[in-house]
Order: sequence, then C-alpha cells, then structure tokens
Amino acid sequence: MLHVDVLTAYLISGVSALAGAAMLRLARPDEERLRGALGWCAAALVTFGLGMVPAGLGPVIGHPTLQLTMTFGTLCGIVLLAHGLGLMQGRDPSAGVLGALVAGLVLGLLLAQEAGAMVLGRAYAAMLALCTTWATWQSRGFVASPRNATERVFGLVLLLVVSSSWLRLAYTIAYDGPPRIDQLYLPEAVLPAVAATYGVLPIVFSTLMLGLVNAMLQQRLHRRASTDELTGVLTRRALRETAPALVAAELGRGGSVAVLILDIDHFKAVNDRSGHACGNEALRLAAATLQAQLRPDAPLARYGGEEFVAIVPVDGLPTARAVAERLRLAVEQARWRAIPGLHTGLTVSIGVAMAGPGEPLDAALARADDALYRAKRDGRNQVQVGLQAA
Repeated sequence: MLHVDVLTAYLISGVSALAGAAMLRLARPDEERLRGALGWCAAALVTFGLGMVPAGLGPVIGHPTLQLTMTFGTLCGIVLLAHGLGLMQGRDPSAGVLGALVAGLVLGLLLAQEAGAMVLGRAYAAMLALCTTWATWQSRGFVASPRNATERVFGLVLLLVVSSSWLRLAYTIAYDGPPRIDQLYLPEAVLPAVAATYGVLPIVFSTLMLGLVNAMLQQRLHRRASTDELTGVLTRRALRETAPALVAAELGRGGSVAVLILDIDHFKAVNDRSGHACGNEALRLAAATLQAQLRPDAPLARYGGEEFVAIVPVDGLPTARAVAERLRLAVEQARWRAIPGLHTGLTVSIGVAMAGPGEPLDAALARADDALYRAKRDGRNQVQVGLQAA
C-alpha cells in the first residue's frame, strides 16, 4: 500500500519546483513577452520551492515563522504563476494589482496566525482555493479554447488543481481534530496519494510550460514562414499550400471559386523615380487596400514583386468580375499621395479565371495570368477574364 509522508512530499515538491525553475531559465525565446512570462513563472517556482523546502526539517516546521514561510511561499508562488500565465496569453495585470494581492496574502496570513493554528489552516485553505482560481482565470484560454494537445493537458491540470483546492477547503472547514503542521486536512486514506501528487506537480507544470513555449514558438515560426514580411499578406508558398484545399472544399459544396492575379501598373517606375522605400510603402498600401475589400475566407498573397493573387469564393463569373472591379476601383482611389515621395496615383490590372472541378491550381493561375497579360496589353487599369476550364 502506498505510504508517503506529507512533509517529505512537501520537501520533494519544493526541490522539484526549484529544478523546474532552472528548466524554465534554460528556455530563451526571442519574443519579449514570452520571455517575460517565463521569467515570472520561474520566479513563481522559486518562491514556491523556497516555501516548501523547510518541510524537510520535520516537526520543526510547526514553528510559527516556518508555518508562515510555507503558507506564504505556496500562495505567493501561485499568484506569480498566475501573472506569468496571463502574460503568456496576452494579459498584463498592472504591478499595483500584483502588489496588492501579495500584500493581502501577507496581511491575511499574519492575522490568521494571530487568531490560532486552526484559523490559519482554514484561512490558508481559503486563500489557496482563491489563488488557484485566479491562476486558472488568468490562463483560461488553455481551458476554454486550447489550440493543441499540450494546451489541452495544461488546461486539464489547472482544472484538477483548482477543483482539488476547493475540495480541500471544504474538508478543512469541516475538520474538528487537532491542528496539523502540514496544513493538509484531508481524510487519512487519501493523504498519501495527495502528498505524492503534490511532490511531482511542480515538475509536471514546468514540463508542460516548456511544451507550451515550444508550441507557441512553432506557431510563430509557421506564421512568419507563411506571412510576407513587407505587406503582411500570405506568401506565395503559403497560398500554394492552402489554396487547393479551399478550392476543393468550395467546389465540393457546389460553389465557385475565382482566381485573381493583380499586378500594380508601372510599379518599376515608382522604384526608379522615388526609391525602394517609397515602393515598399506603396506595396503595403496596395496590400492593405486589397485585403480590406476581400472577405475573411478569401486569402490574398503576394505572389511576386508587385503581383498579388486572391482566391475568392463566388457564386459565378459575374460576381467574380464584380469583385475584381471593386478591387481595381479601390486601388485606383487609395490615398497614394499620402506616401512621401510618391507624386502620382497607382492602379492595378487584374486577370480573372474560374477554377474548374478537379483542375490543378496552376492551370487556373495560368488562365488568370493570360487574362492579366491582355489587361496590360489593352491599356492597364482594367479587368480581363480568362477562358473557362475545358
């Protein structure tokens, strides 16, 4: 039968928390917010660990000073962890809120300790339930909308911790025996299992947090690889990877998909006359203008130097032509003169082709490109439609 001494488990928990903090410090993400979040989480584990390690002293932990050290270290560590997890999800509570929470913990524990050992035990259990609830709320995205398996597991662990904290509070309130120096007022039958869980929990948290960071970095790398750095729209590679599935899905539902190739007219002259910095601003404005006119389910990509491609779900060729005309007119009316050094407006020529069932994307792009060539040959700043797929 499992037998784990609670104070020994606390010592193991403290040591594993310190080891977990060292693990987190080894991670060096290049994004400042994520690096800051890891720093707070590491500080949380250090605080938690320093509060738990004195449990290795055995019965001496019952001294009022060590009781305060253990309870405050645990609670403060959870509050700091909540702050770090919030930063990881884009939340940034003010330093004043964090300071007020820590000061409240100190004051509450001191007052409870003055009132007696059992009052301290109940106050500690109540604060533990509230602090774990706060940590779960700060990182609620992991619980409510996990984006991968690691976030899902992390959210489940958070729910397990907060649920057990409230259950622990209920048992502590109902307890009518002598005070316990380990502050764990649970039925004797479950104490070994709970103690063992507490012993490994910090290292589990640390491992999961490293997994979260790794997943976030992978997502960021994928986003960088799929997004054109200058304009913020998709890259050519990303479009070629995602567009075939979009086209197949839309055609499978009985809809139609238009492939549009858009080329900024006389763009080389802009670079030659006004410089590449001006040309870059022109590309940014063109991309933003086109993106603003497209639906969220119509991906836009920078396909070449001044060439863009849009994949647009439509209900037929007339709608495709109308969308293209809307894009052409939006570019023509864009605030080009707001760009320093650009003394003339810019326009686009557009080639349109309808994607055929089972047709490779390259075939539709080739027909749209032929239509674009005719639009440029016939005077630019116009829309031409390619032949339907055979």
